[in-house]
Parts: sequence; C-alpha cells; structure tokens
Amino acid sequence: MVLSDLHIPFHCQRAVTLALAVGCSLKPDIIILDGDIVDNWEISEFYKNPKHHNKDNLKSEILQARAFLAELRRLFPESRIVYIFGNHEFRWMKYIAKHARELAELDGMTLEEQLRCAENRIEVINNDTKENCFAYGKLIIGHFDLANKYSGYTAKNLADQKSISLIQGHTHRGGSSFRRLYDRDIAAYENFCLCNRNPEFVDHPNWQLGFSIIYKDKTSDFFQVNQHYIAELGDGADRTYKTIFNGLIYEN
Repeated sequence: MVLSDLHIPFHCQRAVTLALAVGCSLKPDIIILDGDIVDNWEISEFYKNPKHHNKDNLKSEILQARAFLAELRRLFPESRIVYIFGNHEFRWMKYIAKHARELAELDGMTLEEQLRCAENRIEVINNDTKENCFAYGKLIIGHFDLANKYSGYTAKNLADQKSISLIQGHTHRGGSSFRRLYDRDIAAYENFCLCNRNPEFVDHPNWQLGFSIIYKDKTSDFFQVNQHYIAELGDGADRTYKTIFNGLIYEN
C-alpha cells in the first residue's frame, strides 16, 4: 500500500482514516510512505500567512507526525513500513545546514530521530536530497522533483526519463502512463495526496485524494498497481468521503 503527501498538520484526517480502514482490510505486507508526510511549514522558505504563525507550530507538527507513525505501527504490527523522504522532509536538513550547521551531527537532530522512526520499526530512505526512491522488484516508488500541470503528464515524463516502471508522489493528483519499450512494457503512476485540498497558498488546486495498492507475484517481478481515488461528496455537515476496495464501498 502506498500513501503519500499527507503534509501533516495540513492532512485531510477523514481521507487518511478511510485509507487506513482499507489498509486494515487489505493487511498489506509493505506500507510505503512516499514522501511529504510532514510539511515542515514553519521552517519553509515560502510565504507564510502571519495569522497562522505560532512559535509552537513546528513542535506541534512533529508531535502529530509522531502520533501518526505510532498509530500506523499499532494498526499494522506485522507490516514492513518504508518511509521515503520527500522535498518537505528535506526542508529539515536544509534549514539546519543553513542556520545551525554546527548542530547537524548531534544526537537527536535528524528528522527521523525526531519522528522516532526506529522506535516504530520504520525504515527511512533518505540521502539528504529532495529526491529519494525505493526499489520494489522492477517497480521504483519515489518522490521525484517533478510535477507537471495535468494528470498523467508527470508519470509519462518520468517514464521517458527513467525507462522503468514507477510510482511518483509529489504531484497531489492521480494519473498513469504506459509505454512499450523494445524489450518490455513499463507503467508509471501518480499517487494522489491525503492533504487538505484548500491550502492558503493556492486557490482550488487540481489535486485528488487517494492511494495506491501494489499486487506483486512473490515468485517473480510481475506486479499490478490499482489506484484508489477517494471521492469528496457534498458540503458542510453532509460531506462524505468514499472509495471502493474489493467491491465494497468504504466511507466516512
């Protein structure tokens, strides 16, 4: 199961809850967190609305992310959990390198230590850049620094660049692209998001909620990816979130 782009504390809690409910039915062998699970809003270099400024924001964000990771481990005690760092996780090391380089090597200063990943048996993929990826057989799951305007365009361009099947976070939308090479077929996917789709920095962005499920043959590299869109229906108190898994409707 692949989840990405929660941007805690700006996550959509109801969409996250729905995705985890499907996960509890699925009982996945591996859960892959494909980047931007935390936002690191307070230490970003982008414009921040002063009315949202609070000196405790970063601490609160870290505590919320810790709670999410601990809950993930509680719900899936036997699953392997792999956390691929994205460009928002990279903000942490970038900030320390720029403003407090002397502290970088001290115990407890890495983001994975702050999030207590080892404590929850969560593997971290982090090479201290904005791009990281994880190989699952012949499929690459990554948070690459590319996001095109329309659904499927990023998947196509990454497939053209890398000539390998892949799943990309980062785009906040779903999409797919398929290509036949000389000796094989490849497939590329964009993995939706699980964050608030009405952020303060952009008006009505073209983002979709959802997640992906990878089915892989344990005796070969054959795989298939199912993309699960989460529909947001209605307004206000009547708003519901729905997705379908295994022929059943999941909603909250």
